[in-house]
Amino acid sequence: MKWLGVILLLFVSVGLQAQQPKVLSVLGDIKQDGRQYHQLDFTLDELQALPQAEISTITPWTTESHHYQGVDLALWLNQLFDHRRIKTITLEALNNFSVTVDWSQIEPFTPVLAWQDNGKVMSRRDKGPLWLILPFDRVPKLQQADFLHFMAWQIRVIRVQSGPR
Repeated sequence: MKWLGVILLLFVSVGLQAQQPKVLSVLGDIKQDGRQYHQLDFTLDELQALPQAEISTITPWTTESHHYQGVDLALWLNQLFDHRRIKTITLEALNNFSVTVDWSQIEPFTPVLAWQDNGKVMSRRDKGPLWLILPFDRVPKLQQADFLHFMAWQIRVIRVQSGPR
């Protein structure tokens, strides 16, 4: 009987460890694996398994170049919405800040939905879990106030407005 209790406790603890919290919700007219969705939720592990990109850049919030890794946002959104034309994305942060971005303005700059900064998973204290990063120091246009306003951090929701192709 004692062993049965130990085995049951192990199964419960393994099950609890396997359940990661959702860190991002994507909303819109999504199509994945031939099925339509209005919302998909993702854990950090699931985001890390998506196509990744890297950017090394100095931002207005850093004093030296940082190396960011994260989801290749353009590639990923184009996969989820390849049946539609993306018009805007609205980024919503944990503190309820939100900004709507004209997708055509940032897509050419290979936006990264960063989850890692200089080799460390970003915490909430360090703009995590997710931060939209663009190559600021390589493209002078991105240093304008309009683009800086798009750089939401602590992102928890991406709402995609799309239209027919």
